[in-house]
Amino acid sequence: MTLFIALSIVLVAGLVAAVGSMVVHRTVHVELRRRHNEIGTAVFLQLGVIFAVLLAFVFSEVWSEYNDAASAIEMESKALVGAAILASALPADQGQPILQAERAYIAGVIHDEWPEMAQGRDEATTVSVKLSHLIQQTARMRPDNAADLGTRSQLLSFLEQAQMQRSTRLFQLSSGVPLLLWCLLIGFGSVLAIFVTLAGVENGGALMSFSVTFAAAVAAILVLIHLLDYPFEGALALGPQPFLVALDQISHFATSGP
Repeated sequence: MTLFIALSIVLVAGLVAAVGSMVVHRTVHVELRRRHNEIGTAVFLQLGVIFAVLLAFVFSEVWSEYNDAASAIEMESKALVGAAILASALPADQGQPILQAERAYIAGVIHDEWPEMAQGRDEATTVSVKLSHLIQQTARMRPDNAADLGTRSQLLSFLEQAQMQRSTRLFQLSSGVPLLLWCLLIGFGSVLAIFVTLAGVENGGALMSFSVTFAAAVAAILVLIHLLDYPFEGALALGPQPFLVALDQISHFATSGP
């Protein structure tokens, strides 16, 4: 969802609320609305509490998962840089193939996988295979001395961490709010907006302002939840900047040598 679509949804919700309040003000007499205020207010408060708790829970979970995805990106790229630092300390015949394999994997993440994540909420299988081959290649190393053997163990630790963070990143890729929960949120918000529109306010302008403010605020929160729900697409999409930095650093290690 682009920022333009998000703002359009909020504006449409406010416009619908404004039209609805005008229709109610002209067709439903204010005295009739006031006679139902006592029951209506009690129902509104009860539904409002339920809606507020549900909305807070969903927003908290979505925001947490969004931050988890951002953290996974940072941790994965840093783990790859850590592995590159160790690989650059190895003899050229052992370290350079690992550095080149890391560069190929990160380039695949940036140029191949990221567009697929943004468009189809799916990973690039070829990129996943590159990381698997990188780990296998490192595991097959035959160090010449005990120091290089320890370096290989640390290398594998960094690469396993990168693979774990990659799994977290890909899990957040397709983990969204269930459709039933979206129906509940939209249903509760719509019912509460109708209650506000039916308030026993004599002044039509005041009734319209109350209705528009409530509807636009609820719509804005729901739109924000949707933007955070899938962290790799839309106006708030997470970018591959940490991987770009990691690619530059690894390229430097590959060209500078041990």
